[in-house]
Amino acid sequence: MKIIGIGIDILKINRLKKILKRFKKKFIQKILSPKEIYLYKKSKRKINFLAKRFVIKEALCKAMGFGMRKGISFNNIEVYNNKMNKPKINYLGNSNLKKKQLKIKKSHVSFTDEKKYAQAIVILE
Repeated sequence: MKIIGIGIDILKINRLKKILKRFKKKFIQKILSPKEIYLYKKSKRKINFLAKRFVIKEALCKAMGFGMRKGISFNNIEVYNNKMNKPKINYLGNSNLKKKQLKIKKSHVSFTDEKKYAQAIVILE
């Protein structure tokens, strides 16, 4: 397979905490899909849940080659875990249109988080 793009992102979790204090409901709706919002509400580690999804979505947009400029909203990108707990991407709305335009067949995701940072890398084939 041919690599279409690679994206990486890192986030200082305290930065996310500050944003949440000011814009919690609006920010969550802007970042998470409806299914992710449901899982976020059930999550015991909400800040880590949100941070992981944020960096994965940022890395994906970078891998696609245009960031958020081309009409893709973060809530049009859904991150879920498969049966083996591996992160996967579900493309919704405009992100699915861009996926088809770029002829993306596979999306590979890896992330890590700890007390201060969350980081992700996405490789598109």
